[in-house]
Amino acid sequence: MYHIDIMTLFPDTVGDVLSESILGRAQERDILRIETHQIRDYTLNRQKQVDDYPYGGGRGAVLQADPLYQCWSHICGQYEKQPHTIYLSPCGRTFTQADAKRLAWEQDHLILVCGHYEGVDERFLDECVDEELSLGDFVLTGGEIAAMAVADAVCRLVPGVLSDAQCFENESHWDGLLEHPQYSRPEVWHGRAVPPELLTGDHAKVERWRRKQSLLRTRQRRPDLYEKLDLSSKADQKLLEELERDLSRPALPQPVECRPAQEGDLDAMEVILAQAKAVLIPIGQWHDYYPAREDLVSDMAREECYVLTCGGQVGGFFTLTTQPEACYDAITDGKWSSDGPYAVIHRCAVAEQWRGSGLADHMAAAWESLALAQGVEWLRVDTHKKNKAMQGLIRRNGFQYRGNVLIDAPEQYDRRRVAYEKRLRHPI
Repeated sequence: MYHIDIMTLFPDTVGDVLSESILGRAQERDILRIETHQIRDYTLNRQKQVDDYPYGGGRGAVLQADPLYQCWSHICGQYEKQPHTIYLSPCGRTFTQADAKRLAWEQDHLILVCGHYEGVDERFLDECVDEELSLGDFVLTGGEIAAMAVADAVCRLVPGVLSDAQCFENESHWDGLLEHPQYSRPEVWHGRAVPPELLTGDHAKVERWRRKQSLLRTRQRRPDLYEKLDLSSKADQKLLEELERDLSRPALPQPVECRPAQEGDLDAMEVILAQAKAVLIPIGQWHDYYPAREDLVSDMAREECYVLTCGGQVGGFFTLTTQPEACYDAITDGKWSSDGPYAVIHRCAVAEQWRGSGLADHMAAAWESLALAQGVEWLRVDTHKKNKAMQGLIRRNGFQYRGNVLIDAPEQYDRRRVAYEKRLRHPI
């Protein structure tokens, strides 16, 4: 059993906090024992006074050495081995995750001393304290908050407190990195989508994404930690190359929102349409006459056209319809997974200035959210075999290749398209 004794002027407050949740359950299972001790109980003063004016003058009061010593001696007398004693002080060395590991794995009993007022008599520190620790370069009114923080950080590393070592091995500071971002349901919240890598079900891709995000977060927020990392492996070098490319891309304004297109959006959409045609006409995806402003107007009239806004400005658009696509019935070189109702994606485009920013992935998340809201289980899309950007987008967002189709277009144009499909996950 791991023991922590806390010397404090506020034992009830400290004890209540450390008896809840994970630490409370660990104490019930006899993995931990955390006890608090009222320093006032160990003074010989009838008024339970434990402080007095400092020698040399000055404002405030200092905790006296003897009540602290008597309390400390009482605790030590209950054990054969003298506990490791820590004084929580702004003058101490900054507490780190490495300290938490050391104290959890190299010690089995700690005494945490909570100072108050202007501090404690130095003679007690010289005689009884093994080390001083601080939470950082700031001052608190007492050591209780610091003691609770140290106790929590240490106790959660004690074997058996958490269900598995992975519960803390992937966290910030464990291996010199800050922890990656975390997400939960729903997949789209306030227009913000869960990164598609986390939805693939591919554990290797998920772990790679998490490593990459940890590197990015550490580099941006804690360059002092980042400089100490060993990133010489081939895998990390590749991730660093990707990070450099990512950081050179335009920053995506927030928030990103998806809403039905409105008449006032048409001019901005037409500009984006022209930008997209410059890329897609040469590869045969689109043509001079298609799509046109009239197609967007028709989509809007059917309430099937949507825009994505970046910081309030239109950054992209797409059409989502639940009307069956006739050409999909004649799929070749494969088959659809189901004959049930489905939604189809058409006429997608992202503004030139936001290409590579991640806006397209927000768009893909919006397809799924809107399709689910319309009660369909399947999402389908087709694209030209040379449209590698679109294929990359749909594949990384969980779409699977299903075969080939011929779209309705004049004979002089390439009508062949590759077809993809995704089964939608209804939120729990």
